[in-house]
Amino acid sequence: MTETCYSKGQKVILVTSQTKNGKWLCKFSIPGFSHLDGGLHGQDSSKGYKTEWEARTNAFQRAKLLLVGPQDMPQGHLLEKA
Repeated sequence: MTETCYSKGQKVILVTSQTKNGKWLCKFSIPGFSHLDGGLHGQDSSKGYKTEWEARTNAFQRAKLLLVGPQDMPQGHLLEKA
């Protein structure tokens, strides 16, 4: 499933998929950026997330981090792994 979201006026395209083991993955792309998202930040892609919502939310958070840059993030802000 493909979904278009926006962060700070920038388009973010989320693409979710379900693995054979029933887990969910979500990759994002940002038109005009050369960044390639691997779907799971620092995790084995065979694990995934329990729900589609968790996968999409995590991907959108990763995209927002890329757009705002580390200088705008609160101290100690870390994304939780599923």
